[in-house]
This record gives sequence, C-alpha cells and structure tokens, in this order.
Amino acid sequence: MIAGFELTREFIQFQDEVHSWQDAIVESSRPLLEKGYIEQTYVDAMIDSVKKYGPYIVIAPQIALPHARPDRGAKKAGFSILKLEKPVAFSEEEDHNVQLLIVLSCEDSSTHMELLQAIVTILANEEKQKLVFQAKTPEELLDIFS
Repeated sequence: MIAGFELTREFIQFQDEVHSWQDAIVESSRPLLEKGYIEQTYVDAMIDSVKKYGPYIVIAPQIALPHARPDRGAKKAGFSILKLEKPVAFSEEEDHNVQLLIVLSCEDSSTHMELLQAIVTILANEEKQKLVFQAKTPEELLDIFS
C-alpha cells in the first residue's frame, strides 16, 4: 500500500516493446502528462538526465524509476507504470535491460523521497517483485501497488 498516492488503471500500461530507452520514458510518462501531473518539460528533463548521467534510473535488473527534479515540470504527486514484454536497453550492459518503468512525479523533494521509499519497499519484496513481472493486466499491478 502506498498511502496518499492514488494509482488507478489509467496510469498502468502494457506494451510489447519500444524502440529505445527514450521512447520508454516518453511512453511510461504519457498517463501523467495526459492527466496534468507533469508537463512536457519534465519528460524532457528525465531523458536529459539519463543522457548526462547514464542509466542511474535502473535501480535493479529489469526495473527503472525515471524521475526529474520537481521544478522541471512536476505538478502533482503520483506515478505511472509501463510493463514491457520485450526489455529495452538503457546501455550496452545486460543489467541495464528494463521491462518495468515506474515514473515518479512529485512537487517537492520530501514527497519524492516518500514515494520512492514506498515503491522501493514493494519492489524489494521478492514475492511482490515476482508477481509484478508475472502480471498480465492492470488489475494485477493495482493489487500489488495499492
């Protein structure tokens, strides 16, 4: 349970594949952008950060948490999920192949840390992580993250 953060079906997407890690960030951000949680500048900032600092958003094998500084266009706290059937490479290293992207949007750094900690706690649970990668429907992911 992630207290204070609403996750609904509209924020969860499943896709077979994307062409690049940049496309993965764009696609995974789309629900937040369309619902007014973030501006396009936030999406651009996430991509620019990976270009500048490398794939630091890949926090574990197959899992990336794209985010940017709140002042780069975050309007409201929330997150969206994109689960890919075919991994996308964030670098040439195999450890940087990603199937699950969880985009974070927070209007301040304390909210950012709270949401990040809640998501990492869920993903650190091996059983829940296994269920995430087995999930085939938004409802299955909703059960895990809400």
